[in-house]
Amino acid sequence: MISDPQMMTLALAIVFPLSMLIYSNSRITEAKETLRAEIAVLRSDLLKEMVQLEGRLESRFNSMDRKLDEILRIVGDHDTRITRLEQHPH
Repeated sequence: MISDPQMMTLALAIVFPLSMLIYSNSRITEAKETLRAEIAVLRSDLLKEMVQLEGRLESRFNSMDRKLDEILRIVGDHDTRITRLEQHPH
């Protein structure tokens, strides 16, 4: 037969670890929620940075396109002049 002190000891041996497990799980859940919130903030910041970078890249490519168009215009003009000179020697 189990005495009252033995029953109390057995109950504590079961209840205490279970309560610690429940507490630990709630702390883990809190940590996961905190991490998820931080990740969401970082993701949002990263997306903003990516949009800004895309804008800067587009601006640079547009600038390069304009410069290339100008170079092509100049080369075309020189080609026209050279062709005229070759066709009309003095």
